[in-house]
Amino acid sequence: MKKSFKTIILVVLGILISITCTVVAETIIESKNVTYSNTVSGGSYADVQDAIDELYARARYVGEKYTEEILHGADPVLSGELIPVYLAENGDVYYANTHTSWYSYEYKRWANAVILVDDAYAKNRQDNKDKYSVGDKIDEQDIESYFVWIPRYAYKLWDLESQNDMIDASTLTNKDYASSPSNLNNTRIIDVEFGIKNYLDEKGYKSLTRNSGTGEFTEPVGLAINEYLEHPAFTLGTEELNGFWIGKFETGYNQTNAGESAITGTNKWTTANAAQVDSIVSNKIVVKPNIYSWRNIKVGDIFNVSKGYNTELKSHMLKNTEWGAVVYLSHSAYGKGADININNTSDYKTGYSANPNTDQTSHFGENGLSTSGLSDKYNTSVGYLASTTGNITGVYDMAGGSWEYVAATMISNRNTDSTSGFSADTVIEQMKSGYIDAYPADSTIASYNKRILGDATGELAPFYQYYEANGTQHWHSAWYGDLSCFVDADYPWFYRGGVYDYGVLGGAFYFTRNTGSGFENHTFRLALAP
Repeated sequence: MKKSFKTIILVVLGILISITCTVVAETIIESKNVTYSNTVSGGSYADVQDAIDELYARARYVGEKYTEEILHGADPVLSGELIPVYLAENGDVYYANTHTSWYSYEYKRWANAVILVDDAYAKNRQDNKDKYSVGDKIDEQDIESYFVWIPRYAYKLWDLESQNDMIDASTLTNKDYASSPSNLNNTRIIDVEFGIKNYLDEKGYKSLTRNSGTGEFTEPVGLAINEYLEHPAFTLGTEELNGFWIGKFETGYNQTNAGESAITGTNKWTTANAAQVDSIVSNKIVVKPNIYSWRNIKVGDIFNVSKGYNTELKSHMLKNTEWGAVVYLSHSAYGKGADININNTSDYKTGYSANPNTDQTSHFGENGLSTSGLSDKYNTSVGYLASTTGNITGVYDMAGGSWEYVAATMISNRNTDSTSGFSADTVIEQMKSGYIDAYPADSTIASYNKRILGDATGELAPFYQYYEANGTQHWHSAWYGDLSCFVDADYPWFYRGGVYDYGVLGGAFYFTRNTGSGFENHTFRLALAP
């Protein structure tokens, strides 16, 4: 009897000790950001701290990861080399705890992630990743590329009758734009609803059908204004995505020389001219602020270098529909909801914003910011104005900077010559696969009705011809007067955003066309579809 009583006492004491140790361990786990590296042989611990570290390493990811209710399952997909991060207002980057609210689209805080440098001469990506734990500040020199998550959504239609020509408003200039007829400013807050494919289908929302033989999209019969349409950017070939990651900045070129460390090297990104390279070298891609955008590269080489960047994450050249998905989200209740400031850096540096009191033309030189302070970096109050969210978590350089080629072209032989760097078979194959948006072969400069719903072209009607202050006549949409030219037989490839000195013509809703050849002021942007 005494023995049984002693046994009961010991069991109770054991339970109490276990509970106490668990509480203490949980307190340590909550307060300590460490990762235990099992360097102790034989499974024994060198000291108590090793044991605590091991416990933390095993328990740190216990429990559900953070999700946001309004996303209805379209939360960020993290795989491969992507590291979730939290950006401080000053631009400092911290390894995010995915079990806490590291993003909030409800409050215009978009999810960010980074990929670390892969440097054969110093540290590789995995070594760099293992170097950091949740809560750690990540050194800028270790970051190769920044990305922003665009959750899958449907949006409410407001225009299905895109005009097939431009309205002559030749008596107007951009000087009297503010006093022009009210329909010259047709902007609106776009109504979006997030959700994975099943959720949006259950809501009864319609979607476009893609022809697997040509890549063209077909609208469902009976589609009407004020209905919700699942945005086509979230269908990649036959695969339905929960969202995609977009490069936070225009793509840059890593100029590191052979044998030189990408982390400590002094020769990378040294001049604007040195970032002009027409070569398929995917390991030269960087997506960072305050570097020179990669320019003067043919669209065919852009396509191949983008796909080669990270095959595991299905990296690719940003499509026109994906551009549209980003700017529509930026003009919803979950984004800035207003015009995005232009990047007016004349040397094509990423992540800058024109001062709102300027005319948003160029005021930046090779030697740095002008003394008049008419431009500023992404991590400042002025810089935030060039973000899709109006804060540091958004996407930058979507207005001004360099013109950005997108993977979008006509079904035409003119897009497959030595100028573009594409063969006819390759373009057709990639249209069928869904990596290039396909537009009709009979498109013309003003055939806005041939748009793909969601691509931020034809839905920006009405369109007008009127004169700039310098006497040059241009084509404008009703969304902030951005320049708006559709593809045609001579210029079959779309590009977006405008360039640094385009003033009121440039903007996130800007679209026009070119041959596909490389130019000193044309760049591109990455997307990932894990």
